Amino acid sequence: MYRVTNKMISNTMTNNLQRHKREMDQVQNSLATGKKVRVPRDNPIAASNQMQYQTRLSEVNQYITNIEESKSFLEQADSSLQSMTRIFHRIRVLAVQGANGIYSSFERKEAVATEINQLLEELVAIANTKDATGRSLFGGFETGSTENPNPFVPVYMTLTAGNQGDAMTGVEYRGDSGRLVREVAKSEYMEISAPGNYAMWASNQVVTSNFDATDYSSNVNQKIRIDGVELNIAPGDTIDIIIDKINNGGLSVRASKGGRNNLILETTAPHQMFLEDVGDGQVFKDIGMINPVKSQPPNNFAPTATIDGMSIFDMVIQLRDDLVRGDQELVGGRDLGMIDMGLENILKHLAETGAKQNRISELATRSEYMKTNVTEILAKTEGIDYTEEIMNFKWIESVHQYALSVGAKSIKPTLMDFLR
Repeated sequence: MYRVTNKMISNTMTNNLQRHKREMDQVQNSLATGKKVRVPRDNPIAASNQMQYQTRLSEVNQYITNIEESKSFLEQADSSLQSMTRIFHRIRVLAVQGANGIYSSFERKEAVATEINQLLEELVAIANTKDATGRSLFGGFETGSTENPNPFVPVYMTLTAGNQGDAMTGVEYRGDSGRLVREVAKSEYMEISAPGNYAMWASNQVVTSNFDATDYSSNVNQKIRIDGVELNIAPGDTIDIIIDKINNGGLSVRASKGGRNNLILETTAPHQMFLEDVGDGQVFKDIGMINPVKSQPPNNFAPTATIDGMSIFDMVIQLRDDLVRGDQELVGGRDLGMIDMGLENILKHLAETGAKQNRISELATRSEYMKTNVTEILAKTEGIDYTEEIMNFKWIESVHQYALSVGAKSIKPTLMDFLR
């Protein structure tokens, strides 16, 4: 026969009351925090889903940050390129007037040379524009150093022609060919910058080696890099094989062989080539394309190589000098044509920047919509129904009160009550 003692009744009542308190504590915590699950053991499956949604929400927030950064960068680049376009239109007006003989007197030549010098200075200043973080808009990955804070470094010289005094005679690009890339959506990347050796170039560049490569043959495995793309050169590769590898490498550079079996490289889109031997390679050095002493680009071409092609700054300098000399034929022909080529390249990059801005706007809208969806799902997954939880709390509270009342009556008799 099963015997029930007062102690058993007391223990049962105590356990029930403790269980009620635990349940009330859980409901109270849910009401205070607004969350169904506080720790994974409360509901492992729900906790796993919540972590996935929270991870996704963090990703979307980072994409939105990247998009805002990209939008700001592109807006500054767009503004800079538009300023350059206005300057080029003014330079073109000066070139047309010079070709028509308007600047016939010495004073007028001096005046136009002075104006072009100022416009040239402004072009260089715009090319060296930096964003809010100090990164150059057109410097590639280079952010500048204490010695050379800008990617475009002008070279000055005292000019006697036209009594121009100290005037800019050249501009060296000291950035790199890197393009800033941002992840703007899951597995979706976007280039937001154009390096200066592309954006600030006016014509195709041609680099001609003066080395006779008839007997050239690579004796080891080597690598060359053209505009950031690496090509493998195997032992026994001749100049003809190297030319085929370059032409089949998906580059904006076309390779050919000159009459003296010398290598000729020409860009198929306006930009300054970046050539380098990778590691201990010697291919470009051996065939006379890059300088053995200064082997890293930019401006590392061999002294014996012939370089053709102009940046937008070189072209403006050439126009200025021809105007000062009064050479109407060159101004109206070669120089005006170069002006148009430089302007066309700037307008090309301006159009690309505008297209990227439109894409960024669409990405921003899509990301905000995604953030709203993920936030709503997360709220439904981890959030509580306040009405239901309050009802649960009231129910547990009522049961607890009933348990206290029944327990008080069930454990009320004592030993003295039985002795009466």
